Amino acid sequence: MKKLILSICLIVLSNMLFAGNGNSDAEKNSTKLISGKVIDKSSGEEIAGAAIKIGDQVFYSDLNGNFSANVTVTKTEAEAAVSFISYQEAKVNINPFSYSPLVIELVQQ
Repeated sequence: MKKLILSICLIVLSNMLFAGNGNSDAEKNSTKLISGKVIDKSSGEEIAGAAIKIGDQVFYSDLNGNFSANVTVTKTEAEAAVSFISYQEAKVNINPFSYSPLVIELVQQ
């Protein structure tokens, strides 16, 4: 009987020692789908081919100004830099907890 109780205690203690605390690197770095539209601020027209840079990755808007990308989010906020020829670069903060699409307005130079 003592051996049985001792072996159960040993199993429970060894499981507690090797159990993780849940803060692994895989949980800290999660991917998020970021989507939105790039438009001209004055006319409201869509801008095709605008470059959206998030971290080390660069994405481009399609013919309707829409873009979507899976981005690795490591912080509580990320920043996107959006640029296109003859427009001023726009910087936008991305909230990884928001699911609404971004609307990025570019101003002509």
